[in-house]
Amino acid sequence: MLQLLSLTLAYDDARFFGAVMFTDPDHTGAPPPTVLIDNVDEPPWFRLTNVDPHGQDPAVLAMVEADRIMRFLLRYTPERIGRTGAEFPQP
Repeated sequence: MLQLLSLTLAYDDARFFGAVMFTDPDHTGAPPPTVLIDNVDEPPWFRLTNVDPHGQDPAVLAMVEADRIMRFLLRYTPERIGRTGAEFPQP
């Protein structure tokens, strides 16, 4: 189970980028799983890239958690990237 360690996002009028880092209590000696976040111009409006070159599969736990966090943030603050709430339907 991953725990959120750090979330950093930088915004301008219509773009954002950042990173999310996790801790893994089951692997305390390993580097923290880290996912980079970048803006894209089509839904879901962000791209995730795992720092671990072997962890690019969207089913990797760090990627799943980063996706969940970004969808949550953008659902409640779409205007931060020049979007509207209609572009982020509620589940």
